[in-house]
Amino acid sequence: MNPYRACLLVAALSLCACTTAMTTSEARPPRHPGAPNIDRPFTGTVADWPLFFVRHNFTVSCFDTQYCFVDYGGFVHEREKPTPSIASIGDNYPAVLTGAERIGIDNFAGPVEIDWKAKDGTPLQASVDLDAIFKDRLVPIPPGVTRDEIPEEIGIGETTIVIEVVDRTVSVWTRTRIPMKEAQIPGNRYSFNNDDLVRVFSRTY
Repeated sequence: MNPYRACLLVAALSLCACTTAMTTSEARPPRHPGAPNIDRPFTGTVADWPLFFVRHNFTVSCFDTQYCFVDYGGFVHEREKPTPSIASIGDNYPAVLTGAERIGIDNFAGPVEIDWKAKDGTPLQASVDLDAIFKDRLVPIPPGVTRDEIPEEIGIGETTIVIEVVDRTVSVWTRTRIPMKEAQIPGNRYSFNNDDLVRVFSRTY
């Protein structure tokens, strides 16, 4: 083969290989769309320790407000009438922050936009960036819970993120059903889970 043509062929093949590698690398989707910065396997068990989440649930609770509107990626929670006082919840607080109004969200749906009127009628607005609060996608663990207390190979529940509005204060809580080796209430066979709420953000406006 003509040496000049041979050089051209080698150059063309090298360029093709580089282009293919770059295209493949750039086109490769993240391992977990809901946790793009995490590149380790997800099992949904304690084997993932430190625990991280790839999906989340979402809910809203408003207290001591005259009006409360929350928009999270098109999911709207609105309370047009005055909401109950936090004092009226009594011993059920903060356990009352339960349930999920939207489940199985694969990625954060933009900031949480909140428009509300405080207890005295003052209009307020806030924007809460969950992507920044949970940038590492780690599951907030209730105080005192350690890896050794969690049984192997038992599924851990999806993390529920709770937006709470109380008068002038906005808080973000999480609740995750974590299986436990020991009953959390002695003698209660239904208490082999810890789903205690964990507050991860709070701001008064």
